[in-house]
Amino acid sequence: MQLASRPLSSRQRTVIAAILLACAVAFILVALSQWLFGVGLDPRDDTLHRAAGIGFTDEARGSLFSIIPVALPALAAFLAPDTRPGRVTVRLTRLVYVAYLVIGVLLALSAARYGIDTARQLAEEGQVFIDTRAAVERLVLDAVWLTLAVIGLVSVRWNGTRERSSTPEPVKLSPPQA
Repeated sequence: MQLASRPLSSRQRTVIAAILLACAVAFILVALSQWLFGVGLDPRDDTLHRAAGIGFTDEARGSLFSIIPVALPALAAFLAPDTRPGRVTVRLTRLVYVAYLVIGVLLALSAARYGIDTARQLAEEGQVFIDTRAAVERLVLDAVWLTLAVIGLVSVRWNGTRERSSTPEPVKLSPPQA
């Protein structure tokens, strides 16, 4: 018994694209929440510690800088049909990428700031958890993820040559000439 493969309808493609986009947004929002609001029991736990990922509630970097929030928006834009809901999905994809980039840059710079400031770590913690070399390495890796997101943003269809709608526009007739 062989299943016949049939192409997805416009509605099915729109629904799948919306689900993919919602999953990417969920990853980004969870990472933001883990970074800004993930309070641990340790009183030293703050946004810089969490951004640097030194062992308190340090899941934000792992959640944000992963394949899911980078690839799913691009896949959603690729699946989006050339109809009005598809164009809306593509616009939302651009917004998701911009949000990812803004949050990612802030998170990466916060982590780098904490890691490069070894004097502050020594004064507050009594030891250096992340040295300058490790902070720079993490910053480079974060920059790679952000570059992939920029590529995703640029690769989303920007041209205006897509269909305006699935129904043809009425033809305007000129008034009769006397």
